[in-house]
Amino acid sequence: MISEGDSKKNYSDIALQYLREQIIDGNMQPGEKLIESNISEKLNLSRGPVRDALKQLAVEGLVDYHPNKGCTVALLSPRDAYEVFFLRGSLEKLALEKSGGHVDAYGILTMEAAMEEIKSLAGEDNILAEVKADEKFHAQIVLSCQITRLYKMWELLSPLNGAMFLTLKNLRSRSDLDGSGMSRGDRLVNSHERILNAVKSGSLEEACKALDAHYLKNGEIIYRSSLKA
Repeated sequence: MISEGDSKKNYSDIALQYLREQIIDGNMQPGEKLIESNISEKLNLSRGPVRDALKQLAVEGLVDYHPNKGCTVALLSPRDAYEVFFLRGSLEKLALEKSGGHVDAYGILTMEAAMEEIKSLAGEDNILAEVKADEKFHAQIVLSCQITRLYKMWELLSPLNGAMFLTLKNLRSRSDLDGSGMSRGDRLVNSHERILNAVKSGSLEEACKALDAHYLKNGEIIYRSSLKA
């Protein structure tokens, strides 16, 4: 499982990357028990790095730890997902307010490239790739303010982004919660296009409205689903 190039990496990072990808890609299902010995054997690693990776995944919200029982694959609760949406949106709007709604040329180019990735992924059901493209897109908004600590605060929420995507996928697989009849991929494309166009226009007001539409809309979907549960 581990290639020669991987041998230079930290073994805990190798285990972390493998498990995170397996969970976000849906190869490991919510509630599935994660057995250290099995994972260690599969990756040809000792249990220590695997244990460290599981601890980090518990912090990220992708794994639930049960004392004396071990770990299982988690699904971010609607309440937790709502809070992540709210905090990410708030930090991104704060960054735009500090930058006056201005994202530099490099940032715009990076957002456009991420937008093309998001479009190409519509309908493919590749959550991991969607998460990476989404992170690339939104990071440029936060970087626009050039406040290092604000960016670091936003980065702390990034590991939960994958869990958040999984929660929305799970909710939408049960019903058309927003009543639009649109697929999850199409909605993702539309909301990001609106944000990109608003940022490119240089209008702080429109950019903040687009972010609210993106984050608050998904938050409302999750809130309504928690009431139905």
